[in-house]
Amino acid sequence: MIELETNQTKTSLTHLAAYHKLMLANDDEQSANKIRELYVKLDKNELMISFAGHFSAGKSSMINALLSKDILPKSPIPTSANIVKINSGDGVARVFFHHDHPVEYKEPYDLDMIKDYSKDKDSIKKIEISTAEQIVPVGCSLVDTPGIDAADDADRVMTEASLHLVDVLFYVMDYNHVQSEVNLQFLKALQEKSIPFYVIINQIDKHDEEELAFSKFSHSIKQTFDQWQIFPECVFYSSLLDPDAKHNQFIEIKEKLFSIMEKEKDLFFNLDQSVIQVIKEHKRYLQQKYEENLSQYVSDESELENNFARIDELEENRFILQSEPDEIEKLFQNELNNTLKNAYLMPADLRDKATAFLKSQQSDFKVGLFSSKRKTAEEREGRLAAFVGPLQENMETALQWKLRDKFTNLVKDYKLSDPEVQKQIHNLSVVYTGDKLVELIKPGAKVTGDSVLNYTNDVSADIKQQFKYKARTLLTDVQRVIQSTNKDKLTKIEKELQDLYQKKSLRVKQDAIKTELAEKFEEIDMVPDASNPDEEAWNLLQRYLEADHTQIMPADLPIKLEKFKENNIQLNEIEEKINEPTQSVNHVLESINKTIQTIEGLPGFQAIINDLEGKHDRLNNRTYTIALFGAFSAGKSSFANALLGERVLPVSPNPTTATVNRITPVTNNFGHGTVAVTLKNEDMLIKDIELITKQFSPPATNLEGLLNWIQDNQIQQNSKLNNMYQAYLQAMLTGYHLNKEFIGKTRTITLDEFAAFVTDETKACYTESIDLYYDCSITRQGITLVDTPGADSVNARHTNVAFEYIKHADAILYVTYYNHALSHADKNFLMQLGRVKEAFELDKMFFIVNAADLAKDEEELQLVTNYVQEQLIKLGIRFPKLYPVSSRQSLENKLDNHTLNNEMQLFEDEFYHFIHNDLAAITVQSALWDINRTSQSMQEYMRSVNLDEKEKETYRKDLLAEKTVLVDHIEKFETGVYKEQITQKVEKQLYYVMERLGIRFHDLFKESFNPTTITETGKSANHQLRTSLDNLLGYTSFELRQELQAVSLRMESFVKTLLVEVHNGMKSKSSETGGTLFYPDLSPQELETPDYKEAFESIDMKRFDKALAGFKGTKSFFAKNEKEVMKENIYQELEPIAEEYIYENKLIMDDAYINQWSHLIDEMKEAAKHHLDNQMNNKLEVLTSAVDMKVLTEKNKSLLEILKSYR
Repeated sequence: MIELETNQTKTSLTHLAAYHKLMLANDDEQSANKIRELYVKLDKNELMISFAGHFSAGKSSMINALLSKDILPKSPIPTSANIVKINSGDGVARVFFHHDHPVEYKEPYDLDMIKDYSKDKDSIKKIEISTAEQIVPVGCSLVDTPGIDAADDADRVMTEASLHLVDVLFYVMDYNHVQSEVNLQFLKALQEKSIPFYVIINQIDKHDEEELAFSKFSHSIKQTFDQWQIFPECVFYSSLLDPDAKHNQFIEIKEKLFSIMEKEKDLFFNLDQSVIQVIKEHKRYLQQKYEENLSQYVSDESELENNFARIDELEENRFILQSEPDEIEKLFQNELNNTLKNAYLMPADLRDKATAFLKSQQSDFKVGLFSSKRKTAEEREGRLAAFVGPLQENMETALQWKLRDKFTNLVKDYKLSDPEVQKQIHNLSVVYTGDKLVELIKPGAKVTGDSVLNYTNDVSADIKQQFKYKARTLLTDVQRVIQSTNKDKLTKIEKELQDLYQKKSLRVKQDAIKTELAEKFEEIDMVPDASNPDEEAWNLLQRYLEADHTQIMPADLPIKLEKFKENNIQLNEIEEKINEPTQSVNHVLESINKTIQTIEGLPGFQAIINDLEGKHDRLNNRTYTIALFGAFSAGKSSFANALLGERVLPVSPNPTTATVNRITPVTNNFGHGTVAVTLKNEDMLIKDIELITKQFSPPATNLEGLLNWIQDNQIQQNSKLNNMYQAYLQAMLTGYHLNKEFIGKTRTITLDEFAAFVTDETKACYTESIDLYYDCSITRQGITLVDTPGADSVNARHTNVAFEYIKHADAILYVTYYNHALSHADKNFLMQLGRVKEAFELDKMFFIVNAADLAKDEEELQLVTNYVQEQLIKLGIRFPKLYPVSSRQSLENKLDNHTLNNEMQLFEDEFYHFIHNDLAAITVQSALWDINRTSQSMQEYMRSVNLDEKEKETYRKDLLAEKTVLVDHIEKFETGVYKEQITQKVEKQLYYVMERLGIRFHDLFKESFNPTTITETGKSANHQLRTSLDNLLGYTSFELRQELQAVSLRMESFVKTLLVEVHNGMKSKSSETGGTLFYPDLSPQELETPDYKEAFESIDMKRFDKALAGFKGTKSFFAKNEKEVMKENIYQELEPIAEEYIYENKLIMDDAYINQWSHLIDEMKEAAKHHLDNQMNNKLEVLTSAVDMKVLTEKNKSLLEILKSYR
């Protein structure tokens, strides 16, 4: 409940003008338009009261009744397609179009024309009706909106688009759909917008106190609202059909409505809240717009910080790599200089050798007193060698080895492993020659202590210079290798840096965008504080308002519309099937008994007697399974009770339960009123939980472990689960200890306990099926009535229950509800019925429009049945057998022993005729053929009695020859070509599955990705996108599996047709031989459908990341149609996987039906040969029997009399 207090509106016209200017400047036309509408509302001081609700809940009828004037169209099928605003004043009707100027009609205008307009949503935007007669107090308006569960999203958008003007809302629900999740979600959203609302539960006249106490009904509603945290101002109950209905509060509703308009206007008029909502929407618009811009840049803050750190790191690495050649040069030079500086090349002994060498180089040097030139030269060479040798050794020790070691360590530090550099370092050396020593001697210098010192210094310097030269050459090569090695590294660094610099610059732009957004938010927030009116804003607003008004054109004649089509399809326009007249089953049973009595005891007739007894048993002990289908609250249980004539099945308020309820004939072991409850086994319960909690990654454990995990993590309260799943998990937690000992078992309970297992969710969620053994007229006819789970139950998509009953049930009753004919859940299931309908030999489907007593007249009833029939045909169900009935009225008729109403009587007559005649027709025709065959055999018997021995022998030989021919024909009958036909049929049937999926995928995507499932923007939308994708894959998998099952049923029908063809082919041979032997009937065959696994069970969800990454925001996704791009991208990823899935199952299908075909053909041939053997033995037995001809004549006469009754 919204807290209301009388206060002055804080928002002024000046504020609205300022908001309007800002919103237009920000290109938000939608919000600006809402502000203009609020301006007009404030200027007129207009209180707006809206009526909303589930489609066909009776909103329009309620408004008409409250105003005591028939203004709006009312119909049980969706009609109001536009927003219609009603007030009193000018006596005009204004029609606003999507693409044309609005038009205005002055009173008196054609009310029917206005009604037609209100149904046309494609060309018309909204309608305003202002009556000259004061039916609404001045300053107030009532608004009728399209149903919030209408077929397309446009209706929802239009409904929600008008909420900014609403001061108070009346939400109208249908009695049977109060707990519809669509209703609850809408009310929750309404409450979040702070709009006060009242709930009207309409059609309370349908409440049956004996079926469910009103106190319990109203308590369950309160419980549901509390669970959803929904708090209406008040909950009213109403009936427009029955003013005297108990609990009808129509008068109170009317009083409350007019009290709000006349006395409480100031209390409810709340423009401020509306402005707040529009500002929120505008901020969301800006947020989305800016987030779409931001999405072009890096949006991950942690990634940005990492990028900045990486830039610093790369720049440092680049500097190091670029500096390495200079750095190594410095280190190289340092090592070289230090080594050269510290190298002591001329120790004392070497200086002595230098002195001796220098002396030998003096011009006056001689050896001995009588020296010869030769001896002198030899001495000089000796001294040179004595000097140069040790000098070279000292060079190596003091310089060469030390430099080699130091340079080796240096290149190791720089991780240089170039072989050429290593070799150069290893070979670093200076070879000092005697010529160089001689060359350094100063000419004319005398050998003294100083001159020797100077000379050795010169030699040392020269040696060091040569080492410097060699080292410089080595350094140049080292630098070259370093530069070459670092070149690739630097190129990579530069490339990465350029990319990061670009991202860094984008961060600047991103910050600028954020700043701009913050400034725009601040501009909006500052509007209430502005002291002076903005003249420019006033002028801008006035120009727009004048343009809105001047566009309205007066009109005399109605604009041409594509009118709502109402095809007057009569219910009896159903395909007429040409069949042989079906015979009364009881009459046929009597004929079979008479035939058996007539031929009993006669030799040779035992085979025929066996056949007749088998058919008698089939007809006499017939059992039928009738499956009831329909969405939640369609009234399946009520309809079942009407058929039974007693209140047997309880009416459940729970839309979640997936329990099968069977009402079955009593047996020796199970007497009347016995109930056998089969609880789900642990694997089934675990599968239920895993399905619901998939997004939370449930642990692999047993049931108790899973429930503990749910409890510990409060999964049952997690807002990521829809409320239906939350309630289901809570029921499992609450009910575990009560049901623990019975899990996977069948327990027997009493009829009094039965209701709890249907209506108490803590029991129902653990229950797989319930068998109620009940003795009543319908079960005495061998009929078992099966109430199946609703098409919208928790795990309906993930079970084979529906398919098994569609395939095996003798008849299908599909129940839809008069005021909600063919809801979304209905249509998905009916599409599957449409796929398989033609696969059945007989049309076993009956479609019930329940609660037909809600129709105000025959014309409305015809309108609804026409609508349902049109929809069924669109869903692929040709020539539907459609019956509008009232289960409540029919049950009352039976309980009160009154004549059954015409509608239910028509249904029951045709339904029971189908059960007892059409279903039995094949067996009946076969039995009549056997009686005819008996007559022919009798006449043949009479002829054989008169044969002499020779004729008997001939007859015996002819029989053997005929049998040999027929058996040979059976064994050689070619059936190989039929296998090819089966394979080709499978291929052809599956070829179109992908084509249909491509078309259907559009709807499946729309169901999963729409404005109600995707509401967030940016990264916060990721969870919603993933959830929607999971749902889409689930729906698509379910669709594919249903397609395969439908193909299977068509294949099984085809195989049966081929079996009949083969049987007829074999049978024709007996006619060709003109003999007396014949083939047996073809026994009914049941083929087994392969178990198709769900598609996409092990799909890698990462393959859809790219498709989902295209989402920028809800505005561009929906308004700019980016959803189409995502849809195509997802389908492109899904298509090859779906094709592979179909191909794998094609192989399974081929194998299954070829194997079953081969087995059935072998069985058919063996049965035929066995039958021929029996016939021949019986006929031979006749030849040896002695029977009175008079007796045979009488018996033949009796048989002819029996046959005569069928002609």
